[in-house]
Amino acid sequence: MEEASTFFAHPLLFKTLVCTAIATFCLTVYRGNLSEYGVITLAPLEGTLNGEIFLNRFTEIPLYAAWGAVGGLSGAFFNHLWESMFHMRQGFFKRQKVSPIGRIIEKLTEVGLLSIITSILTFALPMLMRQYTCKNPDSTVAIKMLLVDEESDLSEHRFGCGKNQIDELGVILFGSRESAIKFILTDPTMFEPATLLSVGLLFFPLMTLTFGVNIPSGIFMPTMLVGASLGGVACIALNSALDLGLNSSTYALLGAAALLSGIQRSTVSLCVILLEGTGQTKILIPVIITVVVARYVGDFFNHGIYEMAIEAKGYPYLDHHIKKSYDVYKVKDVMSSPALTINSVETARNIELMLKQTGHHGFPVVDANTKKFLGLVRRDQLVALLECGIFTETSTTLMKDLTRKSFKAESMLALTIRDDRYHKFPSFISSSGGASESSIKLETIDDDTVRDDILDNEFDEYSWLMDNVQETNRNSLVITGDDALPTGSIRKSNETTVYSDHGKLIVKLDEAHYSKNVDIAAVMNQGAYCVATGLPLSKAYTMFTTLGLRHLVVLGGKDGGEVVGVLTRVNFTPDYIESHAGDINRLD
Repeated sequence: MEEASTFFAHPLLFKTLVCTAIATFCLTVYRGNLSEYGVITLAPLEGTLNGEIFLNRFTEIPLYAAWGAVGGLSGAFFNHLWESMFHMRQGFFKRQKVSPIGRIIEKLTEVGLLSIITSILTFALPMLMRQYTCKNPDSTVAIKMLLVDEESDLSEHRFGCGKNQIDELGVILFGSRESAIKFILTDPTMFEPATLLSVGLLFFPLMTLTFGVNIPSGIFMPTMLVGASLGGVACIALNSALDLGLNSSTYALLGAAALLSGIQRSTVSLCVILLEGTGQTKILIPVIITVVVARYVGDFFNHGIYEMAIEAKGYPYLDHHIKKSYDVYKVKDVMSSPALTINSVETARNIELMLKQTGHHGFPVVDANTKKFLGLVRRDQLVALLECGIFTETSTTLMKDLTRKSFKAESMLALTIRDDRYHKFPSFISSSGGASESSIKLETIDDDTVRDDILDNEFDEYSWLMDNVQETNRNSLVITGDDALPTGSIRKSNETTVYSDHGKLIVKLDEAHYSKNVDIAAVMNQGAYCVATGLPLSKAYTMFTTLGLRHLVVLGGKDGGEVVGVLTRVNFTPDYIESHAGDINRLD
C-alpha cells in the first residue's frame, strides 16, 4: 500500500495499522486461538528451545492494555526527567563567564563523573545482591547459555561469589547486552526475580542521566533491556501471586514494547522491528495493543523523547496534525513582512551588507524596475558568487562572431547567453582573478557554418561544453551554467574572505569589488513556490510540510505579483501563530 499510494500520509499509516489489528483480531475470534490466527509463521527466536515461547489467550487482552498503560506512564516519567536534566545542563553550560575551552572541559568532566558513577553502581550492586544472585553454573540454564554465547571462562564471572559459583547479575551487567536481552526474552524464569528487578531499576535512572550527555549514545537497546527485565519480573510476580499461568516470554517482550512506545511514541515502525526481531507473527496482536495504549497514555502527559529534544533545542518542529483554526486564518496573518528582497542584478557591496546584517537563508529575487517576483536565491549561493569573484558587466555592444580565443580567454569562466525565456537577464560570467577586466557578451552567431565549425573544434578540447550548449527557438546559442561546468577552474579571489558568525555565512570583500555587479538571475531558483495572501493557513501548512520546503514566498500588491512576505518553519509553529493571529486553541 505504501508503494502504490501517491501520498502515504501519517494518519493513513496509522489507519492501516488499526485495520490490520481489527482484521487479525476478527480472525482470532473465528479460530478461537490468539496464538494461531495466521498462515504465516516465521522462524522461532534464536536460542529458544522450541517455537512456542509466545503463547497468547483471548482473556489476556486487558493485561496487554495494562502493560501498555504502565509503559506509557513510565515513558512519560522518563521523558519528564530527561527534560528537567536537559534544562539543568543548558543552564549550567550557558553561563556567560565561562570561556569556550572551559565549557568543553566542563562537558568532559561531566562525562567522566557519569562514567565513575556508572562503574561504581555496576560493581557495587552485584556485591550487595550476591546472596540472591550467586548461582552454581550447573543449576541455571540462563547462565550457561550466556557464558556459552560469549565464549567466556566460568571463573571470570565470580564477582565475589563463593568457589565454583558465578554472579548471575554480574554476568548480565558486564556481559553482552544483546545476549542478555535475547535470553531474557527467551525465558525470564531462568533468572532470579531479584536479578531482573535489579537490572531494570539500575538502568532506568542511568538512562536518564546518560541520554543527552555529550557523547554518542543510544536509547533503544537500554530501553529493551529495562522493559524486558521489568516486564518479565512483573509476569513472574503475577503468576506467583495469582497462579494465572501467564507466559513470561510474551510479557517480557510486551514490557520492552510498552517502554519503547512510551518513550519514543512510535507505533508502526516499532511493531515491525519487534516482529522482525523475534520472527514470530503470533505476537502481532499483543504488540499492537500494547504499543498503541502506551503511546496514547504517554501523549496524555507529554511528547515523545525525540520531539521533546527538538523543542528543547529550539528547532521549529512542525507536527503532522493540522489544527482546525488554521482553516480560518490566512497566510497574511502569520507571514514575515515586509520581505527582504534582492534585485536580479545587484552590486557586490549591497550583497555583502545584506549577508552581514541579516540571518536569512533565502531571499526573493525581484525585477529592479517592476518589483515583480522572479525567483529565490539561497544564502550559500550568494556567498559562492562573491567568494569565487563571479561578476557580470552589461554591455550594449553585441558580438556577431565567435573565435577560438573567446573560449580560451584567461578571464573567462563561462558564458551565459540570454535565453528566449529570460531575455531580461543577459549576462557574462567571468573570473575576477583574470588578467583582463573586460567582458565578452555573446547573443547569436548568424553564420551556422562558422558556429558549428568553431564548436566542433572546441568540443574536442573542452568536452564539458557539449553538455552545456543549447540552441533556442530564436537560433540563439545558450551556454548554460549548471553543475556540469568545470568548477575546478574557478579561482577564488585572494581579497575575499568567508567566515561564520553564529551559524550564518558572511563575506568580506575587497573595496575594489564594491561597484561590480552580480547576476543573481543566473543562479536563482526560477521555479520557487509562491502563494497568494488570501490562501488559508491550513493549505499553506500542508503544502509546506508535504513538499519539505524551507521558504514559501507570499505574493500580493496591486497586480498580485509583488513580494509582500515570506513564510518559513518559524511562521508555522503554534507559538508564533498564537502571538500573531490569536489563540489557536479557541476554535479547536
